[in-house]
Order: sequence, then C-alpha cells, then structure tokens
Amino acid sequence: MISAMTTRERLQAAWRCEDVDHVPLAFHFWGAPRHPRAVYGNERERLAFYLAHQWDTCVTLASQVTVSPDVRVEVRREMADGQPVLHQIWHTPGGTLEERLRITDDWPQVVDPNGGPVYFGDDFRSSRYLEFPVKSMSDLAVLPYLFPPEQARDSEGMMQQHRELRALADVFDVPLQVYHPAGMDWLLWLFPPEEIILRTVEEPAFVQTLLETINCAYTQRLEVLLELGVDSVCRRGWYESTDFWNPRHFREFARPTLTLEMQHCRTAGVPYIYLMDSGVVPLLSELATLDFNCLLGVDPATQPVDLAQLRAALPGKALWGGISGPLHLGEGTPAQVEEAVAAAFAACGRRGFILGMGVGVRANWPWENIEAMERAWHRWRC
Repeated sequence: MISAMTTRERLQAAWRCEDVDHVPLAFHFWGAPRHPRAVYGNERERLAFYLAHQWDTCVTLASQVTVSPDVRVEVRREMADGQPVLHQIWHTPGGTLEERLRITDDWPQVVDPNGGPVYFGDDFRSSRYLEFPVKSMSDLAVLPYLFPPEQARDSEGMMQQHRELRALADVFDVPLQVYHPAGMDWLLWLFPPEEIILRTVEEPAFVQTLLETINCAYTQRLEVLLELGVDSVCRRGWYESTDFWNPRHFREFARPTLTLEMQHCRTAGVPYIYLMDSGVVPLLSELATLDFNCLLGVDPATQPVDLAQLRAALPGKALWGGISGPLHLGEGTPAQVEEAVAAAFAACGRRGFILGMGVGVRANWPWENIEAMERAWHRWRC
C-alpha cells in the first residue's frame, strides 16, 4: 500500500512508470473561451480549483524565443476581394519577410483591430495564408533575427518567470513543467500544409536549414530552463506525426532534434513527455527506440487506436491519455464516457498511466461528461 502522494510526487512517479498511490487524472481547459464551470481567474485560483477536485496538474513555463530587438514589424489591415486581410511585414537586418492572411471571426488574436503583430507560432495561421512568409532559400537569412540562437532578454524573462512559477508550484506541491514548442510543428505554422509537404520532397535542404535555425534557438532555451531546474519537459509534436509525414520524414527532420533534447533531459534527470495526438501508429517502431518517458495525448477514437497495442509497443514508457476529448467528452454521453475510462484502464493498467487527453476541454462540452470521467476515475484509479 503506497502512502498518500502529492500531485508532484504522483505525476513524477507516473511519468517514470513507478508505483503511485493512485492513477493521476490530469487534463486542462481550453483558454478562450473557457468552460463556464472552470471558475478561476488566474493561475493560483486554477491550482486551488484543481486541488479542490483532487485532479492533478502542472504549472507551465514556456520556452521563450522572441525576435531580436532590431526587428520591426509593420502591421496593415487591408481588404482583398471584399475580405479583411492581415498584412505583416517583418523588417530585419538580414532582409524582409512579407505575409498576408485572411482574417476570420474565429481567429481570436486577430479579431481586435487594434491588436499588434501575430507571431508565427499560431495554429490558426496555416489555413488562412494568402501569402506565406518564408518563400525561398534567400529568405532563410532572416530567420536568425526572428529565432535568435541566444538572447539575454529571453533568458532574463525565463529566469523571472521561473522564480515566480516555481514559488507557486511549491505552494501547491505540483510539478513545474516546461512547454517546449520546437520541431516540425513550425512547418505547419509557417506554411500551408500542401506547400510544405511538397517542399520536404522537392527541397529537403531548404526544410532542413529552416528547422536547424529554429531548433537551435529552442534548444538553447531548453538548456537554460534545465539549468534553472524544472520537473518535466513537455515537447510539442502535434504536427510531427504521419498525419502529414511518412516515417522517413520523421527520421530525417524530427528525430535528430528529439534525440538531442532527450539527451539533455536525461542528463538533467528531468522526465521528457512527448505530445502527439493522431497519426501515431505508423511511428510506433520509431517511438519505441527514442529515449523519452511518457507519450501524451494519443486520441484513441478519432483515428481508432488500440490502446493495448500502444501499450505493448512502448514498453517502459508511460501513457498519458486513454480517452478522446472531442468524441468522448465532447460528443459522448456520460455512460459512454464511463465505458471509455474503463476501457482505458483495462488496456493501460495502473502503472505508468495518467488518465486525460492532450486537447483542452472546450467551452461547449457537457459538464456531465467531465463528472462521468471523474466518477469512473474514482472507481478504477486504485
């Protein structure tokens, strides 16, 4: 019988496939708009809200890569064929990048006409490009100014955030986790999907150089954060899966950086969590040979995945997920949610398993389904 654990102890043990007092339940809410039953106004209130529900969570510190001080962004709002367009021009000592994107009502950052520039790391960009920014090899000379390899103000900003968030994490005894958005996700932020998929085939050197520049910046920030001291690293791999690439592309463009980051985390004694939602099964043989601790977010329902197959293919690695956010919590009934939780426990067991999902709970998902997930978790967690 394991004595009662704090959230920090429980998640740290689960990520490392060690014994826990009970299986953690860890998920998050989509931020804008947030679910009306997620009643908190700041991070301290959120942690108290989770603690009251006995849910597990982390305090998150993001890797900061900001543009060089000598970059100037010109933001214009124009009309094209009767439709509003965001026209941004990035002026740097290495040259100029120009982009145009359709403005739609469901793009929260851009609806405000007084808003500033929209940075490149944005999921809303890809489907809205009328003109994408990085067009040729000559444009790559601009990237070191947009993704500087080292920048004192980024390190200082992360140090300040680290002090504040570490103190808050310690008050609630939860892990301080790094959110690390490096890798091939940037290809789906900087280009329309069809464009960049063709370029990986026709211009692999262009893609490789682009990724090396971006990854260099993020690796440096990761090293700073590991030196400061964190409890885990969550590496975003949302768009590194076979939804877009074949396994050869994953080996060529994703694996080298992943391997380097995992080595840094292993040396620092920090669990490495890899986030990937769909298109995972064709990569299982690759993932099995990578040195990470936990696979987060695989959706078992939107592209049907056999959780038992997933578990068997990744021995020694923890699984964080087990249910589908959109199909179980979003569209299912409470009975279906309880069945999905029971099936997840049957397939994944209790060691090295965290119940949850990679996507955030949306504002329109029935609260009854959250309660059903919680009810089933209480039944099966020990």
